[in-house]
Amino acid sequence: MPDGYQSNIERFSTIATDPLRNFRFQAEFTAQGGTAFDSRITKFSGGFTGINGLEVNVSPLAYREGGMNTTLHQIPGMTTFQPIVMSRGAIFGNAQALTWLRGLFAVTAGEGLDLGTTGVTNKTFRCNIKIYVMDHPNSDSDTNTPRMGFIVRNAWPSTLKYSDLAATGGGLMIETITFVHEGLSMFYTKTDKSPSDTTYSLKGV
Repeated sequence: MPDGYQSNIERFSTIATDPLRNFRFQAEFTAQGGTAFDSRITKFSGGFTGINGLEVNVSPLAYREGGMNTTLHQIPGMTTFQPIVMSRGAIFGNAQALTWLRGLFAVTAGEGLDLGTTGVTNKTFRCNIKIYVMDHPNSDSDTNTPRMGFIVRNAWPSTLKYSDLAATGGGLMIETITFVHEGLSMFYTKTDKSPSDTTYSLKGV
């Protein structure tokens, strides 16, 4: 065969060139800058059925310059982060989200974070959320090996929603939690979940 020739078979996709799947993932919660006011808020049990909002937007600032009447200059302005929305089935006994909101109510009412823990200082209601995207489901080892990760920084729940009730339906109770946050990082991972190389980080000042 001539040099540089590539057969049709050699051009076929392989596991190494397949994109990551978006249906194998997990989330972990850790307290940010202190101790969680209640340990339950970092122990979310049960998997999430969906995670949305991994998005960053940079607002452009347009201005005109004298003598340049045909186009506008564009410079980067404020960076904003979309809220993260997580959904999961409502499981009997899982009260992490409600517990978290109780802490927020206590803070806004001026009562402090004395719920759930005693004798602990530097309590916080903010958490970092690590989201891992797992390896291909048809890989050779077929293990839950993380390949890509996100870090959502200084997150706390702003909305808690439950699915509507309908006696004529046959659906599931779904709990949906919306988190606001102050920064988003993305990285590819080693098998131990540590970043494999550079972490691409965007954080609020």
